[in-house]
Amino acid sequence: MVFILVLIILLLIGVIIFLCARMRVRKFHYQYKSDKMDAMESSYESQIHSLRSTIKELNETAFTHTVTKIGNIDYFIDRCSSLFERYPRSLFTMVGFSISNMGKINQIFGPSEGDKVMIYTAGILKSSYLSSTTYAHVNSNLFGILFKDTAEKDILRAIDRITQRLAEYSPTFAVTASFGIYVIDQSRTSDSLMDIMNCTLLAQKAIQNPKHQNYAYFTEELNRTYNENRQMSQEMEEALDSHKFIVYLQPMIDLHSYRIISGEALVRWDYPGKGILSPYAFLPLFENSSLIQKLDYYMWEECCKVIRRWIDNKITPLPISMNISPIHLQGTAFIDKLEQLLKSYLISKDLIILELPERGVANASREVAEIIEKLKDHGFSLCIDNFGSVHSPLNLLKDYPIERIKLDRSFLNRNSTSDEGLTILRYLIAMAKELNLTVITEGVESMEQANFLTDIGCDIAQGYFFAKPLTVRLFDQLNKSMLRTLYRPSEYYPTFEDFEKDVDILTQMMQRVG
Repeated sequence: MVFILVLIILLLIGVIIFLCARMRVRKFHYQYKSDKMDAMESSYESQIHSLRSTIKELNETAFTHTVTKIGNIDYFIDRCSSLFERYPRSLFTMVGFSISNMGKINQIFGPSEGDKVMIYTAGILKSSYLSSTTYAHVNSNLFGILFKDTAEKDILRAIDRITQRLAEYSPTFAVTASFGIYVIDQSRTSDSLMDIMNCTLLAQKAIQNPKHQNYAYFTEELNRTYNENRQMSQEMEEALDSHKFIVYLQPMIDLHSYRIISGEALVRWDYPGKGILSPYAFLPLFENSSLIQKLDYYMWEECCKVIRRWIDNKITPLPISMNISPIHLQGTAFIDKLEQLLKSYLISKDLIILELPERGVANASREVAEIIEKLKDHGFSLCIDNFGSVHSPLNLLKDYPIERIKLDRSFLNRNSTSDEGLTILRYLIAMAKELNLTVITEGVESMEQANFLTDIGCDIAQGYFFAKPLTVRLFDQLNKSMLRTLYRPSEYYPTFEDFEKDVDILTQMMQRVG
């Protein structure tokens, strides 16, 4: 009995030891799993923290301008939209401003200096007096500031402070800005933020005298203009497809023979309900967008068609001067387009003259100079258009492989009313002739101007005195007429050959009398 009891006790002790061992193993296992879970949890937390940091960095990168390191257009849209939704009853005012002379800064001092100006401007926006506003670097040369429930005087004071700070940037050159102001009435407008920013740009362009007042408000009149421009832009593609843009040619007159020797291609828009629109009604709009490239391509092809039609109809073709907008000089794609058009219509390059605008080549970058050289290498005849319209540095005459210059009408008008101005005209033309350049003067409106230009050696004249821009049909009719008899110089200077002819005629008459 005792033996059995001892056995049972031993058995129970064994079971207890076994259970304790199992519990210890399980505890160890559970501890292992717990440690593993803790490690995994720590790893997950680290990964989540890393992902959050990455997402934050990505968001900062996506919403930050790469140069100025302040909010970009995406940030501005997101932030402003949020404020509009949160405060539907508040009065918001958008101010968009651009560095007015950024183009000159880039040309003279280089793009790196332009970036420094942008960074400096961003620093101004970070200053304390704008801390309660939302601001951003919207695009390359446009900053935006959104004011909430801010009095007009405080907005104008902020504009004045920004203007003063920009003026302090450098003692070497001035940094100026133009401000457009748009008061947002949320109950009346459904415009997108980009529409609002475009309105501030239109207001900037309405500034009359920036030295006196460098800001302007967006008005209802500007709004009507903006809507008309937007409608016009939308209609342009259709107008190109339906050939509503028409080539007009203005005759260019040889002042030695008084005959038409070429024509400048000028665009007109046959606009439904408004008739024939002059380029002043739509070109400024197109020049601020990529639309001008499409219009240029269209006009170039239409000119090729005109020349091809002349050749096919046995009409002696005249060279046509075609305008090259400054935006084309940012790359060489347009050269390939010109080559393709001439090849398609089987037209030689001596029937095409490319007019490069003075504002696009004055103080041009090395890249633009290389493009002009490439044009010459391709065999194109080049002309500097609007020479004298702004400042026209004289190095244009020697630095570029041009064959002709066209004096701007404003240059002629400014210098044809005084002895000093006439002297400037005389010596400029003499200098151009010494460089073997053909000189063209546009804006000739009187016989006196035509005679004076002839006397001082100008080669070609263009202006309303001879003919206004004409349809191709009327241009052809005028070309057929004896233009030489219509416009004869006021003074006649006989040559030695003329004297010999007169002597021969007089001798014959005397023989007949005898």
